[in-house]
Amino acid sequence: MNCFYISIEKNIKVFELYKVLWKERGIEGIRADTMTEGIEKAIEIERSKTDELYFIDIVADDVDYMPQLRILCEETNAPILIATSNYNEIERDDALNNGADAYGAYSEISEQQDLNGVVAVINSINKRAKKRKSPSRIISHGDILIAADYHQAFIKDKELFLTGLEMKLMQYLMINRGNVLSHGMILQEVYNDDGEVSLDSLYSTVKRLRKKINDIAKFKYIQTVREVGYRLITNSSKE
Repeated sequence: MNCFYISIEKNIKVFELYKVLWKERGIEGIRADTMTEGIEKAIEIERSKTDELYFIDIVADDVDYMPQLRILCEETNAPILIATSNYNEIERDDALNNGADAYGAYSEISEQQDLNGVVAVINSINKRAKKRKSPSRIISHGDILIAADYHQAFIKDKELFLTGLEMKLMQYLMINRGNVLSHGMILQEVYNDDGEVSLDSLYSTVKRLRKKINDIAKFKYIQTVREVGYRLITNSSKE
């Protein structure tokens, strides 16, 4: 059984408390500071087929985490539980409709009671859990996550709304992040170029993609290599 827990908090005390309580039950606690990082860790555990138990605390405060929640629910077999000190019935309904197994209020004065409730939910879910599909094509690094099968991309946990061509370009750059990709390589891979696509079309696509990225993040993810092509770097890499 793998355990994943989403905490809608930005309070290190919450994680440290639960980490101790989970450890008493033989469950390793892992902190993830973004949904992207949490999904990456969850999929790593899922693919490792380990018999160890993990508790992943994902901080998702101040972001719309529902799109990533759908991906997390599809890509893992683990129960997903959400605790928040800012309980909201609309958010509760959205979370449950998007695949979460439980959504409840967190209170600093009833931590042990909260944990017992979480354990009870996990035990109940595991008795009736059905195997889900194998993980899909998820590409993540630093602040960027791309879920190609869902046609979704995220930077800093904010969703990028991309066209099909922009998604293909972003995915190709991400797979080859850090490497310089020539104009010809991109035209061939992204456009399936038969010799009729002009560089102007590529320039326009890159310009649109950059604008969408820059509307969210103040970092030049796509770098121009003059007279050669482009390369993608992340602000958490040293590429």
